[in-house]
Amino acid sequence: MAWLLAESFAELMLLPSRYVSVLGYLVKQYLFEKMELLPNTATLIAFYKRRKEEGKEEEEERLEEVEEEDEVELLAGTVEVCFNKKGVVASPPTPTPPKNSPYVSNIVVKKLLRRFRGIEWHLLKASEELILHMSSSREGYLHCRMIDTAPFNMYKKSGYDIVKIDTILVLLLLQRRKHLICKKLPVLTNFSELDTFCSQEELTP
Repeated sequence: MAWLLAESFAELMLLPSRYVSVLGYLVKQYLFEKMELLPNTATLIAFYKRRKEEGKEEEEERLEEVEEEDEVELLAGTVEVCFNKKGVVASPPTPTPPKNSPYVSNIVVKKLLRRFRGIEWHLLKASEELILHMSSSREGYLHCRMIDTAPFNMYKKSGYDIVKIDTILVLLLLQRRKHLICKKLPVLTNFSELDTFCSQEELTP
């Protein structure tokens, strides 16, 4: 998982591939720190699994780098969820979300599986479900870079609205401007309502 995050961070920062191993070491230290903050935070991991005989042409193209096996299982993605201010390792990016509100971050999907079977959407829905169980707050926050139009459109379809936008001053720090977006989560009285809530919002990948 540390390697998956390191590859994603290197891509976002436009760093050469040789820096991934250095980032991997830093990410491992970060993950160890996160473990000390349980149960105020959680890291979710998604796996992609398919049977060889069920493969389709599009899938074969995307998984051409995967070794041939009767059954293929990949670490597909990950996401972090902080339920309150005690679950934050460091200050989140600007614009800053409310300190004690649930915050979703570091949604990462393996490069060859992006935009395939809605993995990012499922990670987002799992995060929201966990927030409903672990927090009394019914607002979920996350950041999205302004240049990332595809993820932003997905968040909009999932019910997220813009709360704040970075000022142009962040460009002086060599950072991309970001949206802070928020979603009002429903108040659920039983587990069956949660299934209904997720199914009504399901998107077509």
